[in-house]
Amino acid sequence: MKGFKNTNSISIKLALLFSGIFITLLLILGAILYGVFTNLFVDYIKQDLLVRGNNHAKVLQEHFNQETIEHVIRMERGVTTKVLITDLNQKILSSSVQPNQDIEKHLLDKGTKLIGGFVLESDWKQHEYIITVSPIGGSEGYVYMYYPSQILRDTVIVLNVLMIIASLGIILLAFALIGIMSKKLTLPLLIMKEATNKIALGKYQQRIPVRGNDEIAQLGQSIQSLGEQLQYYENSRNDFLAAVSHELRTPLTYIKGYSDILSKGMYKNDDEQKEYIKIINKEAKRISILVNDLFELSKLQVGKFELEKEWTDINTIIRKVMTNLKPEVTKKGLQLTAKLKDVPKVFIDTQRMEQVIYNLIENAVKYTNHGEITISSYLETEFTLIKISDTGIGIPATDLPKVWDRFYRVDHSRARKTGGTGLGLYVVKKIIESHNGEITVESKENQGSIFTIFIKNGERT
Repeated sequence: MKGFKNTNSISIKLALLFSGIFITLLLILGAILYGVFTNLFVDYIKQDLLVRGNNHAKVLQEHFNQETIEHVIRMERGVTTKVLITDLNQKILSSSVQPNQDIEKHLLDKGTKLIGGFVLESDWKQHEYIITVSPIGGSEGYVYMYYPSQILRDTVIVLNVLMIIASLGIILLAFALIGIMSKKLTLPLLIMKEATNKIALGKYQQRIPVRGNDEIAQLGQSIQSLGEQLQYYENSRNDFLAAVSHELRTPLTYIKGYSDILSKGMYKNDDEQKEYIKIINKEAKRISILVNDLFELSKLQVGKFELEKEWTDINTIIRKVMTNLKPEVTKKGLQLTAKLKDVPKVFIDTQRMEQVIYNLIENAVKYTNHGEITISSYLETEFTLIKISDTGIGIPATDLPKVWDRFYRVDHSRARKTGGTGLGLYVVKKIIESHNGEITVESKENQGSIFTIFIKNGERT
């Protein structure tokens, strides 16, 4: 099983693939070199034989006598090539090679006349000699030159052995280099595989050492970024669950405690009874808001967030929200100011937009301890703008890009004091975007925040 797994390793597969390609190319190259070498070598031998034969023929043409014939024969003794001289009727006059059946078979027919020399036999694989013939003058005779085929065959055998040894050495070296290269190429992938396995086990924060900017490096960066995002959402989810638990536990504790007091009649007078009922009602409202946020989140996640749009006066919605929140604003000693200009009706979901404005003003009240909250509406080119500004504690610059994320809360200690699960602004942004609008935020710590909504005029968004 272990060997099977190793065979399935991507580095082994790459090594085998590259090795197969390399060996195939090496075999093709070897065959080409072998053919080129043998052809060139045989051609060289044939040309050399023709030149030597023609030179001997010229010498004999000038002095065609026995002394000159013996001189030519002596010149070819002790060397690789052999010579045979005949008269015009193919009678052997002298030879440096022992005539045999194969040699006699390749003699020209009697009375044959040649203008120039040519190759009689070049098949070195099947015959004993490579043979050329050159005419002596016009009618004296012929010079036959012989090169032993065995020498050529032995040379080719040596060449084959050398090529095989060299090929084996090259293949072994190539295997080693391909193995190293394939491991180097696949090492980042193996690191990523290990990282993804750890991410699958919940260890999201993984450091993947990547270099360069190629596809593998980009993949490593994507996996690392994915792990960081998963870790962020895991932390956010845990914080969210803790916040929800806290948000539910506190009002439920109040409701249970005061309802027990009321059910047992443990109150002193009607005013105290009304006070307890008021507390229960307030805590029930907190639970209702939380459940509503969770309900909106679930609809956003499953893609069932539907809008019922109609032409609506946005200022009417703003005034209604301000009226509903006025008691809470007065209780904190804040000033709530409206600066509403005449703006055209917009095609929106009235209830959802009321939810957006309510959420933003309520947040402003929640995070403002003194000063005022101002709600403005006005036209700017083709947009209707709704601006909610406050003089509250503000948002740190590093947290501004994250305030729209699910479950995100700027400060946990501040969230515990003011309440909230980090869903409000996420839902607000999704509602505005579903209207093809935009919402922005500007803020400085201890100087307040400004939320601005952009809704396009004159069209069904």
